[in-house]
Amino acid sequence: MNQDELIYLFVLVISMPIGYFVKNVAKSREKTYICTGVGVFMTVILCGLHTFHAFITVLCTILIVKGVGWRYCHVCSFIFNFSYVTFFRAGSYFGLKRPTGFSNVVMLLLTLKLVGIAYEIHDSNKIRRNRENGVPDPVDRNGKPRYQPIIDDPSAVDIVHYSFCFIGLFTGPYFKFRTYKDWVHNDNSKDVPLMGPLMARLKVLPLIAALFLGCSYLFNANMKEEAFYQHPLWYRLGYMVPAFTIFRMRMYSAWILSECVCITAALGAYPSELKSRCGQGPTVDPAKIQLNDTKEYDFETIHNIDPYKCDFTPTFRDAMRGWNMTVQWWLKNHVFIRFPIKPLSTLVTMLVSAYWHGIYGSYYLSLLTVPIILIAEDLMMKAFRTEENKVTYDWFNWLFRMRGFEYLSIAFLVLTGAALWTYWSSIYFIGHILTFTFIAVGSLYRPKKKTKNEESTKDK
Repeated sequence: MNQDELIYLFVLVISMPIGYFVKNVAKSREKTYICTGVGVFMTVILCGLHTFHAFITVLCTILIVKGVGWRYCHVCSFIFNFSYVTFFRAGSYFGLKRPTGFSNVVMLLLTLKLVGIAYEIHDSNKIRRNRENGVPDPVDRNGKPRYQPIIDDPSAVDIVHYSFCFIGLFTGPYFKFRTYKDWVHNDNSKDVPLMGPLMARLKVLPLIAALFLGCSYLFNANMKEEAFYQHPLWYRLGYMVPAFTIFRMRMYSAWILSECVCITAALGAYPSELKSRCGQGPTVDPAKIQLNDTKEYDFETIHNIDPYKCDFTPTFRDAMRGWNMTVQWWLKNHVFIRFPIKPLSTLVTMLVSAYWHGIYGSYYLSLLTVPIILIAEDLMMKAFRTEENKVTYDWFNWLFRMRGFEYLSIAFLVLTGAALWTYWSSIYFIGHILTFTFIAVGSLYRPKKKTKNEESTKDK
C-alpha cells in the first residue's frame, strides 16, 4: 500500500467513531455543524490550498440556484460544475499547482452533489407546479401514483452543510440532499440498530483485503515501463487478470468502509417498509403506510458496491449495475433518462462518465467502448441464448464479460491515452476484435422478426 492509500484508510477508519458519535447527537443543528466542521477540517488538512476550489464551486452553485431560478438552475449548475472541474484538473496548464489525488476526489464528489441538488430543486418545484395545475403524478408499472419526494428550496447555509459533510466527502457514496436532510432531522437515529448491517458489509472485507495484499505483492510490474513489454504476449494478456483484481479489491475495500461510515452514523437508514433503493431513497410515501412500532431499517439508499454481482453475475450490463452503484444511479437519473435522443442515451451517459472521471484520454477510450460491448452482448444473447442452454451460455458470457472488464480497467491503471494505446496495441486490441466479431456473428444469426402473415399462419 502506498502513502495515499494508507491515508484514505486512516480517514475511513477514524470516520466511523466520529459517525457513531454524530448518530447519538440529539439536536439536528449540532449534528449539522459537527459534520460540516469535521468535513472542512479534513478537506483543509488533506487538500491544502486546493480547498479554495471547493469553496468556489459551492459559492457559485449557491449563486446559480438562487439567481437563475428553479426552471434552469439544474442546467446551469451542470454546465458550470463540469466546466469548473475540468479547469481545476487542467490548472497546471494555466500556471496553477497540479491538483493532488485527495483534492481531485473531493471535487469529483462535490460535482455530483452540487449538480444533484440543483436537479432536486428543479424537480421539486416542477412537481409542485404540476400539482397546482391539476397534472396527475406519473404512475408505476402497476398503475399506482409513483412516490415523488420533494424538498423545500435549501438555503445557502444548507447547501454549504450538505457539500462539506464529512461523510462521503473523500470516497462516497453519493447521497441526495433529501437523504441528508432526512438524516439530520431524524430524531430516532440513536435507536437505529447497527451491528447487523455493519457485519453484513464487513464480513467479506478480510477476503478482499487478503486478495488485494497478496496480488499486490506477487504482481507489481509497472505497465507504463518499457520493461513490461519485453515479456511475451501470453504474459501481457494474462497480466490483465491480477491487475484488475488489485484494482477492484482496492475499490471494494474503500467503498465497503465508506458504507460502514454511513451505517455508524445512521445516514441513509430508512424503515424497511419504505422499500428504499440505492441512491434514490424511499419509493413508498411514509404518509400512506402504517410503520411498525418496532422498525426494521435498511441502508439500501447508500449501498454502493455489490462485490458478488460485480464478480459473478453473467452479463456485462448487470455487473455494471453492481459497481459504484450510487454514481450509477446519478448518471442514470441525471443523464440517461433525461437525454432526449434515446438511441444515444447510453453513449452520452458513458461520455459524461468519462468526462467526470478526468481529462485523461484513456477514460474516453475505455468508457466509450462500453456501449459497443453492450450491443455485442445483446446481439449474442438474442441469437444464441435459449432456455435449454442458458446455464452453459451464461457461464461463457461471464467468462468473456470478465475479460471485457479487465481489458477496459487498464485505462484506470495507466491513465494516459498514449499508455493505454500502447498496452492495447501490444495485445493486438483483442478486446475490440472480439467485440466486433460478436457483433457480426450476433447480427448474422439474429432471429428474424416474424411477419404478420407468418403469425396468422401459426395461429391457424
